[in-house]
Parts: sequence; structure tokens; C-alpha cells
Amino acid sequence: MAGGRLWTAGLCAAVLWLGLAEAARAQTFRMAGVDFDLTATATLAYDSNVDDVYPDEEERGVQTGDFYWTPELTLQSRPAPLRPGTIYSLAAQIAYEDYFVRNDLDTEVYDVVLDLKTVHPRLTLGGMGRVANEVEGIEDQYVPGSSRRDPVLVTEGSVFANWNYRKVRLEALAEYLEELHEYEIFQEGDKEEITTELGAYWDVFSWGSLFYTWERTVTTELQSEEETDETIHTFGIDGAIPLSLLRRPQITYSFGFSYEDEQTDATEEEDDPTWEPTHTIGVSDEYELSKSLRLSYSATWEDTWENDAPEFYWPGEKRDDDEDEVTFEYNVKLTHLLGPRAEHALEFTQEPESTFGSNADTEATTFTYNFKLRDLLVYGLDFHASAMYEMETPLGDEDAETEKTTTLTAGLAHTRQLSRRLTRILAYEYTREDSNFHDEGAMEKHLATYSLTYAF
Repeated sequence: MAGGRLWTAGLCAAVLWLGLAEAARAQTFRMAGVDFDLTATATLAYDSNVDDVYPDEEERGVQTGDFYWTPELTLQSRPAPLRPGTIYSLAAQIAYEDYFVRNDLDTEVYDVVLDLKTVHPRLTLGGMGRVANEVEGIEDQYVPGSSRRDPVLVTEGSVFANWNYRKVRLEALAEYLEELHEYEIFQEGDKEEITTELGAYWDVFSWGSLFYTWERTVTTELQSEEETDETIHTFGIDGAIPLSLLRRPQITYSFGFSYEDEQTDATEEEDDPTWEPTHTIGVSDEYELSKSLRLSYSATWEDTWENDAPEFYWPGEKRDDDEDEVTFEYNVKLTHLLGPRAEHALEFTQEPESTFGSNADTEATTFTYNFKLRDLLVYGLDFHASAMYEMETPLGDEDAETEKTTTLTAGLAHTRQLSRRLTRILAYEYTREDSNFHDEGAMEKHLATYSLTYAF
């Protein structure tokens, strides 16, 4: 196993060296008649907390800090025509994290994406395929009190077709997603998901459209082999209030009826689904309060009336067994420029997000303060600092405890152009995270990196 890791790291280093040697002869890498932008990076780093764990999560006899180095190659194609109206692009990245002592954390990271799109007068076709091994994992997964390091293998692909004729639009989409987590603690989230969507739109009004959509999602939990089959039908009207009537804020809306049918392997008796009214309103705007002060915000409100009675009903016919499912997500950000080189911002966000290993949602509220200063003391030296307070509560459980987390971050980074193609970056960052789910102290992390990047 160790030999395989050393071979992979050696291969990355060899490719990096050959790329640097070849750079003097070509500005881009050309393969199969397509021009690619090629970038090679080598990074040496020290991480004082390689597992991103709190003191009460540390394993005895396991070193918490370690040096590692990472060779990396990034390849990005220029848009390439296959025929008139058809283009494709390819992007690839490969890297290897090789730790000096903690060889159990050695990870091969790669990401390959292929996009294809063809445009005709009334028809647009396209597709995407991607295979990636990500170290950071899925951002919207929430595991109270757990490590954030989550290597996950992602395989996904999609195809779509859009057809339009005058005021009529037809859309179709099919997506496939598979997620495989490397660490056992996260493998409960291994899943395979297939989504199919169909939609028809009639732009009968200048300010909105009549629509009908059909969506089916089949999700298989790979560890338990439990399968969920969910189908949603929705029809109604959506659009935006014309600027001639209301110049600001920008308001979008949707009103319709939704019919949802969900089946799982564990379901013994299925309730008769009903058509349920759904209202969605979105508001967003941005204000220049002064030359240096900017306020922006966005909010989305959705209300679905749920009724257990197996019959159709209209808005206003509320009954004792009715229950509203209300979702409200919003974001407010205030940015202040402190001269030509410094700025700070205050942001407030509230949103529900997916809960790891559960079909319920997590209510997340975040307060964030960011500060940035460019060219501190010398040209190219940047300073950043942030403070963030988060409250996350799993919904659907009355006894669920709210995790309250305070995160402080500060760092310096110095960038220097050593030549027209070679760039050196020297950086240091300190992070302190404190959670009420941990009683033995905060999680602290010192990360120092030295990187060389060569653009071919």
C-alpha cells in the first residue's frame, strides 16, 4: 500500500518536471487538436491538526500534527467545436497529498469533467459527465461534533434537452449521482440517486408563464439498500413583477398545486396523496448606501398546505387536519470599503440544509464578520480575518440539541511573481473552533504552506 502511494506521488512529480521542461516550447498543451491551459503546482505544508478534531476526539498514540507535500496538475481545455453549433470542453485535475508520518491520510485527489452542448434554432441538447475524489466531501452534510475531513468519491452525469417554439417551452433532464465515502463514520451517507425531470411552459403573459412539471427521484442508500421513490407533479403560474410597476426590490413568485407520491421499502400502507397549494416568493436587491457602503439581501419564502384527507381542496378550505409546511431562507450582507486596500463585511444567513444520514432538515443560522487587507507593509502581502457564529438544529426531532459553534480565523499570504510563468505563495492561517458539543476545549489548527505554481 505504501509502495503504491510512493509510486503515485513519484508519477505526479515526474509529470510536473516534464511539464516544466516543456514549458519553454509551448504556451498551451495541445492534445487531439484541442488547446489546453496547463498549470502545475507543488506545495509543502505543515498542519498542526491534520484530522481537524477537538481534544476529546484525539486518538491516543496518533500524531496530530504532520508535514505533507502535494504535487498537482490542472488541465483546462479551450472550448472546442465538433461541428457548427456544437462545442465541448474538458477539465481535469490530479493531485496527491503525501504525509510524512500520517500515511493513513495519504489521499489521491482527482476531478475530471466533460461538458457537451449543441444548439439548433429551436432545440438545445447537452450533457455532462464527472468523476471526482474530493477530500472536503459534501459541504451541506451536517454531523454534530464530527470531523470535517471526508474523502468521498463522486460519480455523476446528466443529459438535457430544451425545445422552444414561440411562447411554448419544453424541457427534459436526467441526472445520475453516486457518492461513496472513504471513512466508515460517513459511509452511512453512501447513496445512488437517479433524477428525471420534465417540464412544459407557456409564456402566455409578458410577466409570467403557465407551467407543468414532473419530477421523479429514486434514491438508494447503499449501506442499508433502502430505496426511496419520490414523484412530484406541479402545475401553476410563475413570473416576476414588472419593473414598470415596482422598480425595486426584484420580486419573483410562483403559485401552483403540487402532487407528491413517495414510496419507500419500509412503507407498509400508503396514504392517498392530494393536490396541495404551494406559494413561493423570492425577493432580492442591492443598495449603494454610499460610495463605500453596500447593502444586499435575498429571501425566499415557500408555503405548502398539507392535508391528510384524500381529496382535492381549494385555498381557503382549511380544516382541522391541515398543516402548513413553511420554508424561509434569507441572507443579508453589509459591505464597507475602508479605503483602496481594505474592506470588511457583516453577513447574516438563515437556511435549512440537508442532514447527514437523515431525511429531515437542519435549521442553520449563521452570523459572519470578514476583514481583508491587501498589501500589508509590503506589496503582495494580504491579511484576512473572520469570526463566525453558527447555530444548527436537526429538525423533525423535538429532543434535538442545538449545536452552537464559534469559529475564529486569521491568516497572512504573500504572493510573488518570480517570473512571467512562475508564482510563489507563502501562507499561514490560524483557526480556532469552539462548540458546545465538546467539553475538553476548542479545536485549534495552525496551517503553513509554501507553493510554487507554473502556468504553461
